[in-house]
Amino acid sequence: MSTDQQPASSPLDAAAAALGRLSFADTSMDAMLQRVADLAKRTIPGVAEASVSLITHDKPGTPAYTGRLALDLDESQYGRGYGPCLEAAVGEEIREITDAREETRWPGYARAAVERGSLSSLSVPVPVREAVHGALNLYGVEARAFDDDARGTARVFASYAAVAVHNMHLYESTRDLAQNLDAAMQTRAVIEQAKGILMSQRRCDATEAFAVLAAASQRSNRKLRDIARAIVEGVGDARSDQD
Repeated sequence: MSTDQQPASSPLDAAAAALGRLSFADTSMDAMLQRVADLAKRTIPGVAEASVSLITHDKPGTPAYTGRLALDLDESQYGRGYGPCLEAAVGEEIREITDAREETRWPGYARAAVERGSLSSLSVPVPVREAVHGALNLYGVEARAFDDDARGTARVFASYAAVAVHNMHLYESTRDLAQNLDAAMQTRAVIEQAKGILMSQRRCDATEAFAVLAAASQRSNRKLRDIARAIVEGVGDARSDQD
C-alpha cells in the first residue's frame, strides 16, 4: 500500500463518525436515539432488529426502534416487569440470551421471544443521565447470533452512543436554561414597566405598585406577568389612539 493510500474505515469507525456529524441544533433527542438504533442494526454483526429502551422515573419506554420485532419484544418485557433490556438498563450490565428456547432466567419472556421469531438477544447499557437509564437492545433471529466480535462491537458502539446522547442532553439542557432565563428577563421587564405605570397613575411607590399587581392576579386567577402585560399593552393602545 502506498503512503498516499488510507486504510478503509471499519463499520464501527463509520458509525462513530456518523454520530459525530449530527448537528445538535437540528436534531431532537428522539431523532438522535433513532439514529443510534439504525446504526446499531447496520454496524453490529448478527442484528436483525434493534431498539433503544429508556427508563425514566421507573417508567420504561422505547423511543427508537428499527422494526416491529424489537418494539414488540421490548414491550413484552415492560408488561412483565422483567427481562434482559430492563436489567441491562438499570443494572448497567450486559444481558444476553443465547438461545431463547433454553432460557430459564426470564421464562415467560423467553417463550414470547420464541413465538415472535427471536432466538437470541443482546442488551447493552447506555448511560444517559441521572434518573434516566438506557439500554441498546439487539435482537437476533437465530440462536447464538452474537459471537465475541459482535459483543465487542456492541460494547464499543454503546459507548459511542452514550457520549452522543449525553452531549445531546447537555445541549438541550443548556438551550432550555437560556430560553428560561430569557423568558424570566422578559417577564421581569414587563412587570417593572407595569409597576412604573401604576406608580405614575396612583402616585405610589414600587412596593405598593407590586401589591396592586399581586392583588389583581389573585382576584382574576391570572399570572402576574399576564396582568402586567395587559397594563403595559393598555397604555400603549391608549397612546396609539391619541396619535
